[in-house]
Amino acid sequence: MVLLATIFISAGSFGQQGKSYIGAGADLSLPTSEFGSLFKTGAGAYVKGIFGVGTTGQVTLTTGYSKFKNAGDWDDFAATESAVPLLIGYRHNFNGFFVEPQIGYGIYNYKENSWEDGYYEDTGGAFTWAAGVGYVFNNKIEVSGRYQAGGRNGWNVSMFGLRLGYNFSLNGTK
Repeated sequence: MVLLATIFISAGSFGQQGKSYIGAGADLSLPTSEFGSLFKTGAGAYVKGIFGVGTTGQVTLTTGYSKFKNAGDWDDFAATESAVPLLIGYRHNFNGFFVEPQIGYGIYNYKENSWEDGYYEDTGGAFTWAAGVGYVFNNKIEVSGRYQAGGRNGWNVSMFGLRLGYNFSLNGTK
């Protein structure tokens, strides 16, 4: 946390104004570990604020929603897991390519409906982190991948995500 704060302060101390964007797009998430053995590939959407703090750095604020259905064909059982990350990060740009570590909080919701046990729902949150890499075409079209992990009560929700999005400039047209 101290390292992240130092990066933000150092990057912000430069007198150069960076480019800022609002990004939105679609997510395809591939569950990993135990989570991957119990749930199918998930889909969702995200919204991201990207705020310039120099010529190559940007602070990011990200949220989204991804939903996963249980793996296997069950006639008498259905379960879903959803994840809502609330993350802050730092994006460093290299001529279109970028790296972006993020930390924050995730809200996780599990729902189960079975013929035998009835309906069950559990919602809670926990520390969540992510690390991403990607490429932005013409400062607008973003293609990226990331690894995200979080969970609670001993349950780990981890995934590899693929994103396709569009970034709207907050600096006007240039």
